[in-house]
Amino acid sequence: TRIAADAVVFNGDAGALGAGLLGGDVRRASPATRVGRRSLSALVWCARTRAEGFPLSHHTVFFGPDYPREFSEIAAGRLPPDPTTYVCAEDRAAADGPPPEGPERLQVLVNAPATGDTDQAPSEEEIARCREETCSLMARAGLSLELSPREAVLTGPREFAALFPGTGGALYGRATHGPVASFLRPTARTRVPGLYLVGGSAHPGSGVPMAVLSGAQAAQALMADLASMPRFRPVAISGGISTRSPTTARMR
Repeated sequence: TRIAADAVVFNGDAGALGAGLLGGDVRRASPATRVGRRSLSALVWCARTRAEGFPLSHHTVFFGPDYPREFSEIAAGRLPPDPTTYVCAEDRAAADGPPPEGPERLQVLVNAPATGDTDQAPSEEEIARCREETCSLMARAGLSLELSPREAVLTGPREFAALFPGTGGALYGRATHGPVASFLRPTARTRVPGLYLVGGSAHPGSGVPMAVLSGAQAAQALMADLASMPRFRPVAISGGISTRSPTTARMR
């Protein structure tokens, strides 16, 4: 289906443009859309389960014993052992607040390589082992919870890659290592007139607040560009007579 438009705001990953998934005409819409090193993906368990033994806050991070090794393993395309684990307890406001009665909603996240569109994507056995190691890490800190398939729904690199084509499951656009890497993200305007980029892969960066800012920047750029477009097209009319303007007549 083809829909004519003065402007298009693309909310997919900018890497999908560079990979040619939207056609060759927009493949080089921005020099920053070329396929580069991907950021992290994740294993995310969304569960409704009981959490006991540890005073969870709304946000809690359990750090693994070897942080540098964790990212070395991910860079090599492997799930890390004893991964750092982030837990969002959606029904809790603070650590000193009363815990919910009965099962509660939890989101448990560990970092993973963005290999969801390759043969290096984590296998079911590797994911099961990572789940056991994640639960063991939290248990050593005093938190007991269940993340079995019966209790939790998993979204991993393969699922994220299917949701966001061109990413391999990367959640934050291109990798932003180095002091100037964040400035290499594509801006709202592109080389293609009328095509604008928004989302976590565009400037200023990933995360909900940054993605919202990218939307505001794209909207400002779009409105400014539309305002500068000519409103009327010159039309040639056959016939008629030619007369001098009053200004020209006074100057003679």
